Amino acid sequence: MSEPWTELEKIDILRQRMGIGYEEARTALDLAQGDLLKALDDLERVRKGLEQEWHFEERGQGIWDSVKSTMSDIGHSTISLKRHDNTIISLSAPLGLALAYTIWRKPGLRMLALIGAVGAAVNHFELEVTTRHEFPSSEETSDF
Repeated sequence: MSEPWTELEKIDILRQRMGIGYEEARTALDLAQGDLLKALDDLERVRKGLEQEWHFEERGQGIWDSVKSTMSDIGHSTISLKRHDNTIISLSAPLGLALAYTIWRKPGLRMLALIGAVGAAVNHFELEVTTRHEFPSSEETSDF
């Protein structure tokens, strides 16, 4: 059974009934997953103040701030290979991730890395990730 209205017809119905523009009608329809009645109901609730209005700019800014914070945390993190509290090697997290990605992309190195990981686990090596929040002060982080 085919859909009674095309997406454009649904958008036109929303525009006519609610007095809104194409972009807002399309967004409301997308948020309602294509359900015209749900989109109409949602728009009426927003208009009557029953639900909080959509603030796309604020949501986008919040997501962007979260991404920037995560990237900053990764940039100020270190990955250390330790055995019995002795640090064998310590790398910045971005360098460690780039190295791991490069090794994983090469089949021969991938097998060698897996054998090394098993050997490290058997010999009680530990992998420790330290973020900037765990450092006593930011001046001490330059010793890497």
